[in-house]
Amino acid sequence: MRKQKEVIQRDVPQSMKPLAVSVKTACKLLEIGSTKMWELIKEGRVRTTVLGRKRLVIYRSLEQLLKP
Repeated sequence: MRKQKEVIQRDVPQSMKPLAVSVKTACKLLEIGSTKMWELIKEGRVRTTVLGRKRLVIYRSLEQLLKP
């Protein structure tokens, strides 16, 4: 039997939250696969930016995605 990951939500001050994270990190944060993440990006539900050759997911867009 697999143990479920315990998600701990902490009240992190806005100044401590990252502005952007890698696509891989965003997948880990949401516990979804990369295919689903790229689908969300393509649909415009998750915002990204490119820095050099690296695509970064805007952290605030992840928070907005999860709002009820």
